[in-house]
Amino acid sequence: MERNPSSLRIGVVDQTVSGWTAAAVYSRMTLRSLEAACNTNGPQLYFLTDQINGEQLPKSRATPMQVASTDYLPAERQFRKLLGLPDKSSALRGEPRLRKLLGLSAKSDIFGIAREHKIDVLLPLLDIPPWKVGAATIGWIPDFQHCHIPQFFTVDDLQKRISTVRRLAEQATIVMLSSNASRDDFAASAPAHVNKARVVSFPSLLAFEELADDPASTRIKFNLPEKFALVANQFWAHKNHALVVSALAELHKGGVEVPLVMTGMPSDYRDPSNKNLSDLLQAIATAGLQGKIIILGLVSYADLVNLMRTAALIVQPSRFEGWSTVVQDAVALGRPLVCSDIPVHREQVPSALGFFGCDEPKVLAELIANHWKNLPPGPDQKTESRSLASEREFSLRHGRTLVELCAEAAASH
Repeated sequence: MERNPSSLRIGVVDQTVSGWTAAAVYSRMTLRSLEAACNTNGPQLYFLTDQINGEQLPKSRATPMQVASTDYLPAERQFRKLLGLPDKSSALRGEPRLRKLLGLSAKSDIFGIAREHKIDVLLPLLDIPPWKVGAATIGWIPDFQHCHIPQFFTVDDLQKRISTVRRLAEQATIVMLSSNASRDDFAASAPAHVNKARVVSFPSLLAFEELADDPASTRIKFNLPEKFALVANQFWAHKNHALVVSALAELHKGGVEVPLVMTGMPSDYRDPSNKNLSDLLQAIATAGLQGKIIILGLVSYADLVNLMRTAALIVQPSRFEGWSTVVQDAVALGRPLVCSDIPVHREQVPSALGFFGCDEPKVLAELIANHWKNLPPGPDQKTESRSLASEREFSLRHGRTLVELCAEAAASH
């Protein structure tokens, strides 16, 4: 039976995960996109978050709903104190199943909150329990990098990802994939459930933001040169920063100097000793590029946007993406872009200045050398305005698609 979208109660789950900036951006983009597509007579929106008392809660007409970061089992708090253990930061292994068996409520249980408030559908879900949860569910699998670059994962992490994909495929009402490349991977991983797959490529959060009047203020604050290239990725091994350092070293040998700024969380949960970052810093020093490559680490969102707007060139060297937020931000701002030659980049930005192999620093060096002289620093106001207008149209289509998916999920649940 078809469900009238205007009667829906939709719960957007805040997927802010410590150490993964893209999850926070994606969930907020989903909220803003749905909100833009829903007029005053449209679906009722809820935002389930543990940030409700924090400054990071996005401005929205959606009803905010408090979700606890974690819950304590009966007497667990006292036992932890008695044993000298720190405060609980996450659920224990098997705790959700134990709570279900014992009938224990949990303020961190988004599915229980959904039942209590008669929410029809929840999205985007990165995982789902292996039992019926009440509401219709729309899962989101960001990517399948564990299938393509398993060397960057421990055996436990690989198994966890495989199990999560299996649960989402089996239990979710609908599964969202961000690209056709990801849909192909889903079909290979869960062929029995490929009918649940929906490709929903997503817009930049910038489609919903007001840009600063003076983007150069960030460059001035950090004492950056007027013209620079930018890599804006977390310092995870598969993001492939080292390739860019090697390419700039090639250019340096030939007398071509390209100032480069790198931003992003300077840590990786899979690399507790930060070996990847240490190797990167040492490669910079060995190549004699200390004065040419500036690592800023994690910067504020406002500063990141300003850096993207003013960069002469944005470089995306990643070995694997599901749908790159960096690339989409660059597209939204109309900034020049070169990308690693992986299927999703070809799909996402076929108009990029060029593509290079993930292990081909000389190709990247040649690409930069061919374009650098003719690339002025940004922003380019006309191109930026035109690109943002196009991105806003994309965001409206995206929001309508999400409403339709929610109606489909609720009707088939």
